[in-house]
Amino acid sequence: MDTIEIRLNLKKGLEFDTINQLRTVITSLTSKKGGYRYCDVLEISPKGNLIVKISYPRYFAGTNAFLIGSRNDCIKVQTDFINSIFSDVYWASIIEDITLTRVDIPFTYWMKQDESFASYQNIFYIFAFVYARKKENARTKAYMDLQNRNFETLIYSPNGCVGKGANNKLEVYNQALNLRNKLEDEAWYNVVNTYEDLPTRIRMEVSKRIRRRKNFSPNEFATFDILGTYFEEYKRYVLDNVLDFNVIDKLYNNWAYELSLKLSEARKIKGFNYGKFFYQNQPIIYDYEIVRRALGIGIDNINTRENAITRVRQVLIQYENTHNIILMDVYGTLKKIEAQIKTTYLLD
Repeated sequence: MDTIEIRLNLKKGLEFDTINQLRTVITSLTSKKGGYRYCDVLEISPKGNLIVKISYPRYFAGTNAFLIGSRNDCIKVQTDFINSIFSDVYWASIIEDITLTRVDIPFTYWMKQDESFASYQNIFYIFAFVYARKKENARTKAYMDLQNRNFETLIYSPNGCVGKGANNKLEVYNQALNLRNKLEDEAWYNVVNTYEDLPTRIRMEVSKRIRRRKNFSPNEFATFDILGTYFEEYKRYVLDNVLDFNVIDKLYNNWAYELSLKLSEARKIKGFNYGKFFYQNQPIIYDYEIVRRALGIGIDNINTRENAITRVRQVLIQYENTHNIILMDVYGTLKKIEAQIKTTYLLD
């Protein structure tokens, strides 16, 4: 669990100063254990209500590097939030009810120690192709470091909207870099020393706007099991929309067929070279498995095919090592990600 957004629906006709005072109270809230700030008031709506973001990890540790997987921990945060606000009779008297407007639930994939987020670029490309097959008008936006051409964050959205106002989206990001960009040096060193696995984390965060749910009374909100209610739905969102292997296998077969046609034409040219062929077609070769299938389609002679596979493997292994990009086992890596997501379960 990461964050939620709620709307505190206030009585009509309140003075702006009163609303602003409540805003200050909320942003100043700290957790009972640790004294960490965990709430942000994002805005005062045109109707005079407060849009509040609550961070579950920050409540317990002051940082989003802390992993939340317990339903009861989430309820502790909500209960403390309600008790802290509604213990004041005046604030309780001007808040009519609470609307849950957005829920963000992240899933974590742990890379190998010798891998980096940038190594996964082919995996992210395949995510985009699958997402486009599953969602009409889908759009993927990538944020990258132009100097080294490394991806940092990718956003998969079904309706073209990738900003904060998106109704639902999947955001895949380098969590270590995400936190590094937000923290001063000393805070960053404390975080990375505390969470030694942080550099190996890929975060896959599903964010959805919540609609058609009745407003909550304070007590209802405090005890509502948000994580338990949305966890399986969000988990399926990841598995169905970027890790659907029925779609992935069709894509691989289509790419292999297209590559086999190119290979057949290229082999007719005098002086054909497999290394040169790979570099000419590298932008559409996302996995060694695609090339292997293409060679199986395009070359009938077994000995010729085996020799070709050996030569191509050598070229691809060299490219993978030189560019630090997963290329030889993208399909297997996709399977590992699927397995980690599938075996992510909630604690009470």
